[in-house]
Parts: sequence; C-alpha cells; structure tokens
Amino acid sequence: MKNLILTMGLILSFGIYSDEPLNRGTTDGAFTTLMLAAPDIDKYVDTLKSNTSAFAATGATDAGVCITRSGHDYDGQMMVWSAFPSVEAALVGSLNYDPQDAPASFAELRDPKYALTWKAAKPWRLDPGYERVQRVNVPSDKLQAFVDGMTALEKAIIEAGHSDFFNGVFISIGGGVHEAQTVMVRSVTTDASSFGKLFDEYFDGKAEWADEWLALQAVGGTIISDNFEECEQTYSAN
Repeated sequence: MKNLILTMGLILSFGIYSDEPLNRGTTDGAFTTLMLAAPDIDKYVDTLKSNTSAFAATGATDAGVCITRSGHDYDGQMMVWSAFPSVEAALVGSLNYDPQDAPASFAELRDPKYALTWKAAKPWRLDPGYERVQRVNVPSDKLQAFVDGMTALEKAIIEAGHSDFFNGVFISIGGGVHEAQTVMVRSVTTDASSFGKLFDEYFDGKAEWADEWLALQAVGGTIISDNFEECEQTYSAN
C-alpha cells in the first residue's frame, strides 16, 4: 500500500508539472498499447492505415505502431499505440474496442498478447522514431531520482549536439504480470544512424554526456528487457 501511494503521488505530481517542458515535451494525457505478433507485419500495418475505425471507436487522438527490430521475445513482435487526453479517456476508450473480438480482416493478421495503459513520468513529445526501449525495475523510493537522472541525461545529450534526441519514463497501469514492478524507458532519435552515433561516442570515450550517464546508473535499478523499435504514427483524429 505504501508503494502504491508513492506511485500515485508521482503520477499526480508529474501530471501538473509546471516548468517549461524539455524539448517541447508534455506529461499531459496517457497512452494505451496493444502488444501483439503479426506474421506479416507490413500487411498488418497497411491494413491499420486503410481502416482506422478501431482508433476512432476508442476516441484516440493519435495512434501508430512500433515494430521490434532487435531483442525479440517472439516472431513478428510489435505493438499498436494510441494516445488519449487523459488516463480516464484511455481507460474508457479501451472498453470500446475488444482486440479479441476484432473483424476478420484484422483478426487473421495478428495474435494479441496483452494490453495496458501508460502515464508519462517526465515530459514527452509525440514524435515517433528509432527507439531503444527498456523495462527497468526501479525501487519506489528511487523513482524520483531515476526520473531526474533521465532528465539530466537527455539535456546533456541534446547540448552535446544531438538535438533530435529525447527520452521518456512511463508508469504502467493495468499491465498484469508482464509490466508489474517495472517502468518503461523510451530513448528516441530520428533513425538508426543517429542512435548509432551515440553509442560510438560513448565507446570511443568522446561522450560529453558520460557523467550524466554514470550518475543515472548510480541511482540503481535492474534492466528486465532491452529492445530497439521502429515507430511511426499512422492515425490522427484531427
């Protein structure tokens, strides 16, 4: 109960974040994600683009896909994400579409795994790209320090000349055993080349942001999974 109260307090406090958001980010709203396997990913994504009725039914403001490019747990791993103006809207919207009862045109193209809702714990902008995604088990009493460390690292990387970089920390809501006790970290650049340059800087000892990276590691936490995903937006209600 103590951990639950702390987590809820963090969600509420970040939701009213009043400083100027870093890199045009915001903590407004929430996301839902549907994790799934698609034997023919391209065909499934094309179908999503041509038939947006499911997104409209849930009331999503924006939606898209993230395709796993490395660190797969299973063949055809990907997810469909939807953005909402609030956690309330996300939870209500999820009741308006059952992925297990989808039209045949969708059902035959993918195998749903599980769905959940996410709330950003630091400023985040909706600008999909090439993304390193890590699930991290962070002790509840270290979560604030972890978020602060991620913010400092983001700022240092941007100031080192990588203006397209940003990252986010997300708290899971209703993720079952799959997401319990973890936070999701998404670090984003425009493409694989941009991300590769960050790794090369670090391994070559030329990373001006190395101190911030080491400070973040000192906070603690255990990495549960580590993937690269290629993300894009496929729907907008506007």
